[in-house]
Amino acid sequence: MTGVMSAPKFGPRAITYPHPINHDWYDWPTFSDAEFERRHGLVRGFMAERDLDCLLVAGAAHLWDRGWANVRWITNYMGTMELDSFVIFPADGEPTLAILGLNARLPDRVTRSIFPDVRGALNTRTILVDRLDELGLHRGRVGIVNPTPYLSVSRDHWAALTGTYPQIEFAEFSDEFWKMRLVLSDEEVACLEEAARIGDATQVAVMEQLRPGMTEHDLFRIIFTTLAEERGEIPCMVLAGSESMSNPTSGFQRPRPIGRTITSDDVLLMEVGARDGHGYEAQTGKAMVFSKPPPDYADLLEVMLEAYHRIVAELKPGCTAKELRAAGSIITERGYTIVAPLVHGVFNPIDAGPFVGTSHRPDKDVVLEPNMALCVEIHPCTTDIIKGVFMGDTYVITENGARNINHRLEPKVYELG
Repeated sequence: MTGVMSAPKFGPRAITYPHPINHDWYDWPTFSDAEFERRHGLVRGFMAERDLDCLLVAGAAHLWDRGWANVRWITNYMGTMELDSFVIFPADGEPTLAILGLNARLPDRVTRSIFPDVRGALNTRTILVDRLDELGLHRGRVGIVNPTPYLSVSRDHWAALTGTYPQIEFAEFSDEFWKMRLVLSDEEVACLEEAARIGDATQVAVMEQLRPGMTEHDLFRIIFTTLAEERGEIPCMVLAGSESMSNPTSGFQRPRPIGRTITSDDVLLMEVGARDGHGYEAQTGKAMVFSKPPPDYADLLEVMLEAYHRIVAELKPGCTAKELRAAGSIITERGYTIVAPLVHGVFNPIDAGPFVGTSHRPDKDVVLEPNMALCVEIHPCTTDIIKGVFMGDTYVITENGARNINHRLEPKVYELG
């Protein structure tokens, strides 16, 4: 074909696994055939509504592997070390999964995909242009779903596609795609419920095991050990930290422990994004202190609880960002600032919605419907972000309201003593 790139210096245009694979050897979590038929039907409907001949869905290991969400939702594939990956989903023909070349050589990686056509390269641009050629798509309209709403595909992928196919119209989509996925199936809700169970177990373990004299490394050890014991997916998001209530240094939890010893004066900040084996994430984090809070922290905790309950009271079909932001306004009214969102979505690329209430980015509004899920996370901080408290749980919208799937522990402040 005229205009196709020559083979790049970084390796072959595509690597495929040449041997038979016994899928029964690899016990990867997956979904029913009916569930994948439902998802693929949604994708085809999405394409038909936008007059697309093909859809290129990007993914990679962004932000605790959340960048995999769209690829995983379509294919069940979850990779490692990918700089880039794509699902090539034609309106007519079989889908293709483009992944890291190393993973395409490993049968246990390949078998995670429900699509048999799995191809690997160090840079998947060659796979994209070759597969479009195989499909005969030299003109028409091709959609691109970016890895996250605020990131585009890489420059070399874009140059390869537009340079090789000047007569194809490439249209970018991100928000439209995650909005299509927001109403969850019963199988998806069951995954969230399992993730919530695992997350709750981490909070109970911290309450039972962490004591003054231990370190932040012990805090992280307890959380990660519990995630493994409960058969949660690792890695996942774990943000945690301890701060002295009389001499705090940060109001935000950390992704890695520092060399700090827990004291009887401490408040714990924890945000655990526990996942079940399918990758569905239910975030939780209970507010915990080791002694009676001083007045300044008592006020922060009071505002946190009030904002939490006000927002939960608004969760029902028809609710929008306007109502949620108003419910959380007590935080700023009392002189504090908001760092994290009041509400955000689950099992979607970072910055997908609903995403409501941050002080540093616009809302991503969604009209809530039954079987949508979201995380309520209340994180009031002083304006210098030196003092802060946190509490969060994951909710599923019902016909008349919402139910907390992190229900093992009551949403309150726990004094560990």
